[in-house]
Amino acid sequence: MKFLVTILALAAFAFAQEAAAPAAPAAEKKTVKAPKAKVVELKGTVVSVDAVANTVVVKTEAAEETLVIEKTTKIMSGKKAVALADLKAETAVVCKVKDVDGKKVAVSIMEKVEKKAAAKKEAAPAEAAPAAAPAGK
Repeated sequence: MKFLVTILALAAFAFAQEAAAPAAPAAEKKTVKAPKAKVVELKGTVVSVDAVANTVVVKTEAAEETLVIEKTTKIMSGKKAVALADLKAETAVVCKVKDVDGKKVAVSIMEKVEKKAAAKKEAAPAEAAPAAAPAGK
């Protein structure tokens, strides 16, 4: 009789352990999402570009800000995508930046392109081209 009671107790204990085990993985599946970093806009002038360290220093009205450039950072000049190395000092830019682990990470950098200067550059090659001779006579 003792033998039967011992086996039943062991079986009940093993069954209780199996029932409790599936609850643990369910708890592991719940992950806490980190809050999204707030994106802010900075307007300023490029002071320096470091393509090796993937950083850009931008001087704003308040201070100089060092921005970290990631693979996902969009760098644009007008409507055209450009490389980090294409950014030059003293270029006016508008940057969208988020704070990640105490570092300012650039989401996008838009080089300000003056509309009048861009229009003059496009018009200049057309004016410089010689006029075609009239056909016929």
